Amino acid sequence: MSDKLGSSAASLAHYRLLQKQRPDCFRDPDDSPVAILTNDDDIAAAQHEEDARRKQHNLSFPDLRVGVLAADPYLGILTRDAVRFADGSLGVYNRHIGEAGCVIMPMIAGTIVLIRIFRHATREWAWEFPGGRISPGEDPTTTALHEMEEEIGAIDPVIQTLGNVYPYPAFSSASIHLFAATIAQVGTPQIAEGIAAIETVSPVRLIEMVDNGDIKDAAALACILKARLRGII
Repeated sequence: MSDKLGSSAASLAHYRLLQKQRPDCFRDPDDSPVAILTNDDDIAAAQHEEDARRKQHNLSFPDLRVGVLAADPYLGILTRDAVRFADGSLGVYNRHIGEAGCVIMPMIAGTIVLIRIFRHATREWAWEFPGGRISPGEDPTTTALHEMEEEIGAIDPVIQTLGNVYPYPAFSSASIHLFAATIAQVGTPQIAEGIAAIETVSPVRLIEMVDNGDIKDAAALACILKARLRGII
């Protein structure tokens, strides 16, 4: 998909193409309170109502494009839909159509492996688990094994799935596949990805880090909860 999305016409043209390529992103369940509008007249009506709403609330955001606003091979696709809300009013709704990812909680000799990684989005250091983006068509388990080897040099992993979660469903369709894995040993951290250190902690210390806010990553927290509920930790 081209990244030339500046004009309203270009954004809508890319949107029409996305409708054909990804019809799953435009499904409307019978009981959905938010209906996606794709007819040109309906889109125009939704833009008109949205414009009036913004003026009423003194919101100085003139961009009312409906369509694909941005596309990136790593980030995914940012769209703005014309919609009909549950009360019958019209407007626009932004959303992120993202690829799936994975997070793996590695365990070694009764301890849990954490990585110390710098996150550009927050501009902060974080305690997390290894993980990464799942390429389209790739099996999540294959990605998980690759990420453990790449990020922490995991040796002889035995992996099990813990299900999947949507970290931010209010805005994004991206899901995260959760795994736990036992490994024989770790190697060196992947410096190129901003990983400064690999640490092991006891299950008790891990829960303390959750409680005191040292671990803030939503996918890692979900992984810990799933593992706790299944008696893994």
